[in-house]
Amino acid sequence: MMNLQDLRDELATRAADADHQSGDLLPGVQQKIRRTKQRRAFTALGVVAVLAAVAASLVPTMRPTPPADNPPEDYTRDGLTVPGTVGSDKLLKAWIGDRGQSGLSFAWTPTTDSITVHANCEGVAGMSAIRIRINGWYVGNATCDTSLDSWTMDSGVTLAPDSAFWLASPVGKPAQVSAELIDLESGKPAGKNGRIWFGIYSTPPNPPSSNGAPARLAPVDAGAYQKDGVVYRKTIGGDTLAAAGVADPGQLEVRFSFTATSAKLGLRPFCTANAGTDGENPPYTVEMRIGPRQPIKATCDAYSTDAGKGGGLTIASPVPAGQRVDVIAKVLPTSPHLIGMPPDVRLGLGVYFQGPQRVIDGMELPEQTEVSGYRYRLAEVKTAPGPARTITTGTPADQPYIVAYGGSPLGTGQLQASLTVGKTESGVSVTPDVGDMGIGWDPYGAGPSERATLTITEGKPTKGTLILAIYLPD
Repeated sequence: MMNLQDLRDELATRAADADHQSGDLLPGVQQKIRRTKQRRAFTALGVVAVLAAVAASLVPTMRPTPPADNPPEDYTRDGLTVPGTVGSDKLLKAWIGDRGQSGLSFAWTPTTDSITVHANCEGVAGMSAIRIRINGWYVGNATCDTSLDSWTMDSGVTLAPDSAFWLASPVGKPAQVSAELIDLESGKPAGKNGRIWFGIYSTPPNPPSSNGAPARLAPVDAGAYQKDGVVYRKTIGGDTLAAAGVADPGQLEVRFSFTATSAKLGLRPFCTANAGTDGENPPYTVEMRIGPRQPIKATCDAYSTDAGKGGGLTIASPVPAGQRVDVIAKVLPTSPHLIGMPPDVRLGLGVYFQGPQRVIDGMELPEQTEVSGYRYRLAEVKTAPGPARTITTGTPADQPYIVAYGGSPLGTGQLQASLTVGKTESGVSVTPDVGDMGIGWDPYGAGPSERATLTITEGKPTKGTLILAIYLPD
């Protein structure tokens, strides 16, 4: 989901293009890298997917579901078109609002748990977006972009079968959908000077691949913890489940215990209390008490019912190996003035034993990792001094792989870097006054061998280590 500041940043990026991947409250989220992709992304629209699906129930502007054996046709009304296909997505329902109709509210019953919504809107140029909610669940904001390629530039948001959304709005159960045009600056309704149009599309149940890399919803393994649709798998990459707990719907606390080893602990909370907020200043957090150590707070988020895969905070074991660790997780308001909690809140917490790590200048590379539902092993690591500004390595041929890239603190000041693999380039933003790139992960599909190069393109590193690693299928 995208908040208003993200949308402002996106619009700034689009303006630059005319001339030319969970902020998380977790203090210490593992080595995440902030990357600026060299492409136009209609990311905010992800939420819109839900909206579109909802619109499908509105009779006046909806087209019937096409027979399964016929390719869907475009839907056109008053000079606007919702395309019948967008990539592999096939149109199920379409909605084109009337001019000046800047708000919608209607009932909708989903018939599949794998949809993508592609949407668009008209409003004050550079200042408008669509805010979408379903059953009070904030799906997200969609920026307005009326350019010809707006449907094909990664403008969709997918609700996959593992989306936490489906826990509150299951397939076959009527849902209430609302969408309104808002002013980006204030976040308030934009008035009667807009128009909304979108489509709900069937989409493959597995997640989309990146750079041709294989992707899937990882299967539930033996020994996984499961309750009420939430799953903590036994093994994710090289990490192994120590214990987990999921509270009954509406309950605000969960407790469990496990026996410590010498391994570090990965804490992976699951929480839906903020589902109805708009992404700005979420009102609820998760407080985690792990044995005798001080409580740790994390943002209340739930991106997937495969609750352990999203990563989280890693801490040292609070007790020696062999001792019992008691765990308590609670949903708490961020302000004492908040009264009450959402009645259907879902809360869970999984604790994982961290797998073996390869430590390079204080940075950790896991010996095994999981990307897009597949496990990979660390096969090669190249390093170079930060002042050298660049590092390169060859990629494997004829098999998928992961490029892990980044570095330890390189000095102070603003730094920019880029990763180039063949003709594909990813931008890397280095935190000012810290100089820490963290570690980024880019998957690639099988193909001919290429050269992977990490380069500091702006700023002057004075210390630290550049890291470039290759992971192969395990």
